[in-house]
Amino acid sequence: MQYPPTSQSAGARGSLGTVTRFAVVGAVTTALDFVLFTTLVAIGAIPALANLFSYSCGILVSYLLNRSWTFGARGSPVLALKFVASTLAGLLISTCLVALFATIMPAVIAKILSVPLVFVWNYLMARLWVFRT
Repeated sequence: MQYPPTSQSAGARGSLGTVTRFAVVGAVTTALDFVLFTTLVAIGAIPALANLFSYSCGILVSYLLNRSWTFGARGSPVLALKFVASTLAGLLISTCLVALFATIMPAVIAKILSVPLVFVWNYLMARLWVFRT
């Protein structure tokens, strides 16, 4: 159970901890996404379709870890639907960026460039809408 911060500095530390945990979960899911994506592209998959599959696998792992560890939230159908909706929007952003960037650079570089942009989107949606406390 999380308790509200008792001061502004405690709130800042709590927010920093949340961002750090979110970044760790993001690193794990990004690694999963990247390994799946590069493997699929290496065997001939279209980059946009490879991204769709690899990112979707990351969504499941991200929900489970962020719900329980990052935000300490109890699971519910509404929470799961909000998470899926926000991360599907992130998937759309990611896939569009990869498809666009892959027209002018190698697909793997396109994928790498999309990651920080989508990270910001996903964190803001998780913090401000999905797991809002």
